[in-house]
Amino acid sequence: MVYVAPRTPQTPLQRANAMKRHAGPTYERTVRLLPAQQRDAIQAYVWALCAEAAARRTENDRLQAALDARTRGNHHTEGEQP
Repeated sequence: MVYVAPRTPQTPLQRANAMKRHAGPTYERTVRLLPAQQRDAIQAYVWALCAEAAARRTENDRLQAALDARTRGNHHTEGEQP
């Protein structure tokens, strides 16, 4: 009998990354088989989604930093005088 440690619950980000790793090779093979015009449109859309996700992460980090500053008692942003 083999012992397998119980799985810890995955975060949404971990699940999304696992899904991307699983689907990636099939997606790439499929896109390569498409005519150039369709392939280019799909790749442009996927890149736009990736850019949007990156921008949202950046905005989230900025807002989280502002919230952290407020909850630590530092209610002034950079450049502001008390």
